[in-house]
Amino acid sequence: MATWTKIFAAALLAILATLSVREVHISAQDFPAVVGRIEGDDLEVVTKTPTGIETDAAPTVVASGSDVTLRSGHALLLLNAGGEISICGPAHFKLIKSSGAVTLALDYGRVHPSMESSDGFTIYTPTIVATPIAIAGGPRNMTLGLQQNGEMCVLTASGAMRVETQFSDQSMIIPQGGTATLAGGQIESLQADASACSCDFPRAHIESPKSAPPQRSQPAREVGALAPPLPPQRTRTDNAPPPSASAGEPVYTVLMPPLSFNANSPEPPPDPAPETILLVRELRLRPSVEFRGHVNPAPSQTVAVHVSPPAPTPVDDRPAESQPGIFDRVRNFFRRLTGKGPCAGAGCSS
Repeated sequence: MATWTKIFAAALLAILATLSVREVHISAQDFPAVVGRIEGDDLEVVTKTPTGIETDAAPTVVASGSDVTLRSGHALLLLNAGGEISICGPAHFKLIKSSGAVTLALDYGRVHPSMESSDGFTIYTPTIVATPIAIAGGPRNMTLGLQQNGEMCVLTASGAMRVETQFSDQSMIIPQGGTATLAGGQIESLQADASACSCDFPRAHIESPKSAPPQRSQPAREVGALAPPLPPQRTRTDNAPPPSASAGEPVYTVLMPPLSFNANSPEPPPDPAPETILLVRELRLRPSVEFRGHVNPAPSQTVAVHVSPPAPTPVDDRPAESQPGIFDRVRNFFRRLTGKGPCAGAGCSS
């Protein structure tokens, strides 16, 4: 009897050990995948595990299928795949990860995803499906807010966002830097208040302030009179024209009709027809004959000055004085000798 009791006890222990190992193996396989780690103010994370339901406060991990409730304040979710999500309370959402893509089912609140990687990410609301779109492989940074009365705001800082209604095939793309306000799945305005829709996690308490370096004792310096200020240095800027394109390279200009956008139409406008696009090629015509040398200026024309001959001098019409005769000369000679009067007349000589 004692032998059979020992055998039965050993068999029972072996069966219990096998069942416990199997349960541990199944629990390890059925445990949901961890999406990231979250921290915040008034936060509660509810995760369903094979052993039951776990309720944790921040900071804690968030697994696939976890319900996250932020009663007030802010929270920050760091994703394992890269990127982060800022949450502004009150907010309630659920995270689901499948095949590498993350889905955020938002009931209410504001979420601000910021991701550098190209992994799939989608935001589901009761009426709208929002998908961030990267532009030229750049980052995706946008904010989506949903109030409990159904009003929604969208703010795109980097990248665009595709907004689709769940109950119809209508969709639209909010471009980078755009805002939109929706109510009941319909767009009300494209001029939403960016300050009311923004959501940024305060990082002042995360990064500890850097302590100032200890001040080293320095020798006392002698303080004297201040030197006069130095004159400002004047730099000469050459107004050189910008380098122009090479004469051998043609310049192309594309002329096409302007793009249009209609906010009332959910479908994007059609692309312009190729027939309406004009490609203009600009070239510089090279002359067939090239002249190289030096050109002298034309000689100045001299003005001919006509000089009139001098006017003839009028001829004196007075009669010439007659020469004194021999008798007059003799008479004047004797008068000079006798001193009877001055010598006058044609025969008088000085």
